[in-house]
Amino acid sequence: MKKTLYFLMLGVLVAGLSACNDDDGAIVIKDYVASVTVLNKEFGAVKVDNFIYQVDLELVEEQSRSDVRIRLELAEGATMVSPASAEAIYNLQSPATFSIAADGKTLTYKITAAEIEEPVGRPYKGWEQCFDFGELPSGIRVYKSPAQLQGRNAVAYIAVAKTSRGRTFDVIPSGTKVGTGVRDYEVSAMKTPAQFYGDGNYPIVVNGGFFWQADGRYYNLSLIWRSGAMAFTTSLDVWSGGSPYYPTRGIFGHIHNQVYQTGWAFTDYAGKTYAYPAPAPNPVTNGGLVPSATYPDGGYEYVAQTAIGGCPVLIRNGVLSTPAMLEDEMTAADLYNINPRTAIGYTDDNKIILFVCEGRNKTPNTPGFTLPEMAAILQDLGCVEALNLDGGGSSCMLVNGQETIKPSDGSQRAVTSAVVLK
Repeated sequence: MKKTLYFLMLGVLVAGLSACNDDDGAIVIKDYVASVTVLNKEFGAVKVDNFIYQVDLELVEEQSRSDVRIRLELAEGATMVSPASAEAIYNLQSPATFSIAADGKTLTYKITAAEIEEPVGRPYKGWEQCFDFGELPSGIRVYKSPAQLQGRNAVAYIAVAKTSRGRTFDVIPSGTKVGTGVRDYEVSAMKTPAQFYGDGNYPIVVNGGFFWQADGRYYNLSLIWRSGAMAFTTSLDVWSGGSPYYPTRGIFGHIHNQVYQTGWAFTDYAGKTYAYPAPAPNPVTNGGLVPSATYPDGGYEYVAQTAIGGCPVLIRNGVLSTPAMLEDEMTAADLYNINPRTAIGYTDDNKIILFVCEGRNKTPNTPGFTLPEMAAILQDLGCVEALNLDGGGSSCMLVNGQETIKPSDGSQRAVTSAVVLK
């Protein structure tokens, strides 16, 4: 029985191969499809197998596969049957087919598409990929800026993390909270970015939110939300001249799934944090009102998986904050100072971007950027949400524990929080 089955299988194989034999009996595989080119998508390798009539494509992930425009180059004498044109659009959400006529036969080819990361070394929005800091996890890459941005000399880096590959950010406080009150801002210690790296060996570490240091005590002034719970509230403020002012502060949060969003927030004395679609007016115009569930308009109780506070919000829902909105969060002078900067953003194709730039001429003739200039840079990078973090002497990015920019203090500054990619 086994011998009979063997000879049956051998007969089928010989019959199949006979269609490819020439007159001398040798097997000939003809390259009826000479090449395949993808015209409207980023792609990697293309394999054409004229023996099994199959085309295998590698398409860079996070692109629509329903409208892939492909151009076929056929061998002499081969013609298209279906579709009629050698250049056509295919839906590759599942395998697709095309048919050609050649040597008196109709041959049907299958097209398959596999998703890949961008080919190694490909620039990101004109920023060159860096390989100076060792190997990074899949889904995280680092890029260095062109020599100039916004008409200024630039030394800037971005870390890009794909949420589609399970990458996200976390916020690490430098120590434990001192006190049990809702608005206790004191934290037990401060750390340099290198110390944060040493605690967790995170591939990417940048400085986090704002803080204050006085008389040997440390105060974290920006919201921190971790593992679905608030660790530190938004801070109060005192406006110049000594009049208390209760501002809404910028936030950037991972809400759920692939929803990352900026906004403005305030924590009341009951410990509830409310978020708003626009900032509360500055103290000149707000009449001393304290933010609440009903002021400013559109407030809702804030809940996030992870969040970091800062200011100002640079981009929300794809729209740059206006100068008036920026001045609701900080003084005009602060907005237009040129400094080292740190920011976090999110793109419309589901990438988290951490941005840092050098300044204060640590590299000659490299002063840094204003906040509106940084907002424009982040928008050019594809960010639809973006928040400014602490900058100046705090600005620092470590990749595998190695510094990217030169800290403007001459060495890393100790801070009360870090943002990491993992």
